[in-house]
Amino acid sequence: MRRVSLAVAVLLMAACGPFCGSTSTGGPAQHLVFTGPAAGTLTGAASICTRYPGQQQATFHFDGTLGGKTLGINIEINGYKGPGTYPVGSLLDGAGEVRLQVGTFDAASATGAGTVTIDSDGRSGSLTVTLSGDEHVEGTFNCAEVRTG
Repeated sequence: MRRVSLAVAVLLMAACGPFCGSTSTGGPAQHLVFTGPAAGTLTGAASICTRYPGQQQATFHFDGTLGGKTLGINIEINGYKGPGTYPVGSLLDGAGEVRLQVGTFDAASATGAGTVTIDSDGRSGSLTVTLSGDEHVEGTFNCAEVRTG
């Protein structure tokens, strides 16, 4: 009976397509501290994290709540070559870029905004970034898994 249950579970996971397991609500904790108009600390979030080897790009996206408002933060690294420290700037810089939305507040990184570091496991890291609107974010993040796109 256990083998049948295991086989059914494997088939269901295979049938649900490429997005199964890509989000996590009970996964690793985040610890991102926001100062500025959207102040507070994010300690838990759903993650959607993907590497695009052919494009040398990686994205680390987190959805949660901050001060009772819906939060979405996206960390995109252009020129991604694996674990290491990357400069954060604007989309035009060809470096890392960070975008934040908390409720109706939007902020994005600009040239020389800070750094993001990807740890040796390729799914966790840290950042310190100044965003538009006098917003600052600093702390650590962790994806339950990183898929390849």
